[in-house]
Amino acid sequence: MVQLLGRQREPFSFRSGSVLVAAILILGVMLFLAGWYVSFTLTGSLISRSQTIATKTYYLAEAGINQAIWKLKNDEIATDGDSPWKICFTTTTVGCPDCSSWQDSFIRNYNAGSTTTVSIKNLQCGQGEIIATSTVGIGNGKFAQRVVKVKVIKSFGSLTEDSPIFAGSPSGESTIQSSVMNVYNGNLFSNNNINIKYWSTINVYDNPTSASQEGQVLANGNVNLTLSTLNSSSTCSKNMCTEGICEKCPVDFQEMPAIDFDSSDPNSYKSKAQKAENEGQCSVIGKDSEGSVVSTTSKCIFSENEFEDLLWQVGKGGTLILEYKSNGHATSTYYIDGGLDLKGERLLEIQGILVAGETVNIGESFCWRKGWQFDCGFDQVKITDPGKGIPSGILTKGKMNFGPYSSFGDVDITGLVYSQDEMRLTSLPHKFKVVGGIIGRKFSLTSAFQSLDIYLDNDIIREGVWGGSQPPSGTGASYSPVVTVDHWEESY
Repeated sequence: MVQLLGRQREPFSFRSGSVLVAAILILGVMLFLAGWYVSFTLTGSLISRSQTIATKTYYLAEAGINQAIWKLKNDEIATDGDSPWKICFTTTTVGCPDCSSWQDSFIRNYNAGSTTTVSIKNLQCGQGEIIATSTVGIGNGKFAQRVVKVKVIKSFGSLTEDSPIFAGSPSGESTIQSSVMNVYNGNLFSNNNINIKYWSTINVYDNPTSASQEGQVLANGNVNLTLSTLNSSSTCSKNMCTEGICEKCPVDFQEMPAIDFDSSDPNSYKSKAQKAENEGQCSVIGKDSEGSVVSTTSKCIFSENEFEDLLWQVGKGGTLILEYKSNGHATSTYYIDGGLDLKGERLLEIQGILVAGETVNIGESFCWRKGWQFDCGFDQVKITDPGKGIPSGILTKGKMNFGPYSSFGDVDITGLVYSQDEMRLTSLPHKFKVVGGIIGRKFSLTSAFQSLDIYLDNDIIREGVWGGSQPPSGTGASYSPVVTVDHWEESY
């Protein structure tokens, strides 16, 4: 019998198990990759959709802001479902409530449940905040939202043709002789002739950050040069006309900005001073040469003799401080029913505004005598601006004279220097700097010693003329047609 021999087979379960494990692993990896791919695709789709919706909500809100700005520039119609925005933004009149608190809104509806709601609320006349809220439907009763907030300002035009030195009389000439004067960021204006004589150097500089052309000498009469130098971007007068820059030669007559000194109107300076005194918003402190307090008063309105007594009490080398105070309703305003004569080595520090009914002399006299006492020396005035919307400077209904004893150090004035009559600066012993403006019926400067440096600030000029940042009713102040975006803020 023949026995057949052969190899015994390996167990089937061992090889099958290895293949099964490998297959499961491969399948798992494939499922993982497929799931990751699907998740990645869905996430990308969601991100793309989210970006599309975010972009749509943003542009709808931005369109609402732009439409609101357009309405502030152009909308004078009261029959289109809302207020005439252009009028109500800056004016209190029939159909428009007080522009300092005016507010309004409108809604724009689009397809697929998309809307934009736009509202404006004034912070004061000519200044407001626009809020545009856009919503876009994304299904299942859900919405995406975008909010854009913008603060806008409509500025007033210049009261002085962008001139920090403005001579307003049609009969009085402006004369500068033996002097150095630098005018920064603005023009030099006269309603008559400008005479520059005897080795004077006048520099009138353009503002490089401004879109308009400054650095101009503007005269309704002639500009007469005698042994002097005038540096400016242009001269526009009867006898001089810079081609390509001057719009008109000579320039048109411009009214001198008027100030309400003492009428019964609550916006006059005397009325403001009386209100400040009634509400305890004035503080005058007198200090002697050692810095010790020698007098105090809470008065705001003084006779000429009362104010002179305060200056006398501080003594030679002393300081009289007119402090700034405000309770939000009344602001410190100092008024002299008469003139002011600063002499005998006194320092007058004005934190805000001082108004005089008659002539103001600063350093015209060297000595001051009372009885047997003589105080002699140079004087000094210092004026600071308390802040935006608050008037600062020294104003007079009469003449204003800065004389040869007007300073024992550099003069630094931030405010309006205003004379309803003649403004005269003579033999200035130190540098004389003004940030704001100088306005007078006529202007004269004679200073062989130091320069007059003046920097235009239209806000300070307006605040000094108006008694605040807003014009009194009936002044007919004109706004710039430009609406300026002051602040832009976005949120989801």
